Amino acid sequence: MMNMFLGPVVLASTLRLTTPILLVALGGSFGHKAKVLNIGLESFMLISAFFSMLGSYMYGSAFVGLLFGIASAIISSLVFGFFVLYLHSNPVIVGIALNTAAWGITTFLLDTIFNVRGVFIDQRIESFKNIKLPIINDIPFIGQVVSNQNILVYFAFIIAIVLYIIMYKTRFGLRLRGVGIKPTASETVGISSQKYKWIAIFISGIFAGIGGAYLSIGGSSMFTESMSAGKGFLALAAIMVADGNPLFVMFISLIFGYTSALSVALQSLGIPSQIVLTTPYVITVIILVLYAIYKNTDLYLKPKSE
Repeated sequence: MMNMFLGPVVLASTLRLTTPILLVALGGSFGHKAKVLNIGLESFMLISAFFSMLGSYMYGSAFVGLLFGIASAIISSLVFGFFVLYLHSNPVIVGIALNTAAWGITTFLLDTIFNVRGVFIDQRIESFKNIKLPIINDIPFIGQVVSNQNILVYFAFIIAIVLYIIMYKTRFGLRLRGVGIKPTASETVGISSQKYKWIAIFISGIFAGIGGAYLSIGGSSMFTESMSAGKGFLALAAIMVADGNPLFVMFISLIFGYTSALSVALQSLGIPSQIVLTTPYVITVIILVLYAIYKNTDLYLKPKSE
């Protein structure tokens, strides 16, 4: 039983299932700090998953597919920014529209280009290969968990530390957070809040593009309709709970990844799959409730100002 909950197979799967959520959440953290509510992360991710598959299919290269995915997600993020920052549209409505449009666009293109509905698999789609890490691969248990993952998995966890440093230890990060806290005050000292919000949206597009690419060419070499399957919303929940702190975002994303990996393992016990597959989303709701209780308690315990 312990092997089922904390065995190397489950923990290795946790790293893989955490990766797409973490990548999207890391990019979205910059938008959160700049006070740009972006529920369209799901759409960026799905669009990227399709175009990553398309690029890999056309050129036989996972890296070209990754570039296709990043470019498509950046374009999607710029569309979001145009409506929200330039036209001053409601970000929630824009996000919902993009999420709906992403499903329609990818389904239409899948049918138009490949004459397929549902799932598209082809041997010409190249995925990123797993890497066996020297020395670490030979360490019992740790090697089974950490080694033999693809490059995007390692990138996600390393870049989380880098982004934490950028956000909290650099002038750019200070200005970005200042724009989110007091945009008027930032403007008075010559910092353009619009500029930093655009940059934050651009960054979210880049990382959502990498996260989306991971879904289709991070090992699976396929594309399915609605492939993002709510992972963009899990990323949004991680952002909210972690308040955009990249290291805390990584921790919350690991919880979501672990529950997803555990849900797969629990199916072997004969538990109905419908119940098992809801586990990550139930955990998400529980975390959000606990976070809300913590925040309200924290506000209640603070001494009232005179």
